[in-house]
Amino acid sequence: MPELKRSKTAAIFPAFGCRYRGNEQEILNGLSGDLRDMLSRACKSVDINMHEFLSRAGGDFKDELQSQYAVYLYGCAVSNIVKRYGIHTDYAAGYSMGLYAALYHAESITFEQGLDLITAAAAAIRRATAGLEFGLGVISGLVRDDVRALIATHHDLEIININNRHSVLISGYLKHVREVLSRAKSEGALNATLLTFNSPYHSRFMNGAAREFRDCCAGVRIYDPLCRIISTVDQREISSAEGVLSDLVDNINHNINWLATMERMISTGTDVFIECGPGKSLRNIAKFIDGDFVVYHLNKINELFSSRGVCTSADAVNQ
Repeated sequence: MPELKRSKTAAIFPAFGCRYRGNEQEILNGLSGDLRDMLSRACKSVDINMHEFLSRAGGDFKDELQSQYAVYLYGCAVSNIVKRYGIHTDYAAGYSMGLYAALYHAESITFEQGLDLITAAAAAIRRATAGLEFGLGVISGLVRDDVRALIATHHDLEIININNRHSVLISGYLKHVREVLSRAKSEGALNATLLTFNSPYHSRFMNGAAREFRDCCAGVRIYDPLCRIISTVDQREISSAEGVLSDLVDNINHNINWLATMERMISTGTDVFIECGPGKSLRNIAKFIDGDFVVYHLNKINELFSSRGVCTSADAVNQ
């Protein structure tokens, strides 16, 4: 008789640049005071603009670092609420720079440490890319091999992430990224978009930034995660502080694979994913990932609580 796998739950964390729905502050403030408290703490720790944060409920931040801070705050606030209502998670994974909130969720780093790491990484990346024009683009509707063929003539271009079987991200010099996006459309891509932020994350252009960031991390007290972290770089299960440190650095300059990360968790019996952060970008990506699972994003969080028999006094806006 085949062994039955126990149903498992994973917390997944989006990166900055995700599309907000605009009601995240309303939902979170209705559930708890975590977001307000964390914003107050963040203002004491890093140079976060409180007015900018509160006034840009739609997520249209003009500054890349402020956008990173914001998504981290939202992710940490949702994490606190999920734990407070007794939802156990077996795994955590962060999409790109969502890693910091995933590590906070796993209690491998403190809230303030996450802010400091984001700040240090951003500074290292800024220095590594000074004076150069880079770009990032997303191509939807073509398979991975088609995109590889498109970028083959430009040695600076890389596929830095595979979202799902129909969506990949590329990065490299801005001129070449634009050229490939144009060609992708002519080759039948459903969507080929230049992203608003332009640092070549997860690529070899970040090798210098990764070395600098490793030095910054050397003085950080990192703890063994309370739930397993799934690396988006190589999909290994991380259960030690040493593994966390390695993944923090690798996340800067190594290609990631969100599709393989989701498939890794699904293969363990994970059938519930909680998207901890603004919007529902990870849920949208998951529509094109095979498996019998559900993704609860913030607007559906009360459905998650109801499915676990948890009662709350707040009603999330279900759409």
